Amino acid sequence: MRIATQNRIKPTHTEQTLIPGELGKYLWEHKKTAPLEKIILRTLLYGNFEEIRKIYLLYPAETRETANRYPEIKRGVLFWIKRWNNAKSP
Repeated sequence: MRIATQNRIKPTHTEQTLIPGELGKYLWEHKKTAPLEKIILRTLLYGNFEEIRKIYLLYPAETRETANRYPEIKRGVLFWIKRWNNAKSP
């Protein structure tokens, strides 16, 4: 039997950021602020389409970086982030 070992990913966006009101439900252990990368990651993992779009519009570069660093982000989420990113490029 092979046991999978999970490597920890060190967060790069650790600055404390105000939690957008409707995203607070994904950050139950925080009250008003949380590390930016945690806000983005939890939204990408648990959020609906509109919440993911909102976090991307607020923090496009950070959202792209976070989505590409964590393997548990679903393909559909990665697709939309890539599409939104390409739409901004000339």
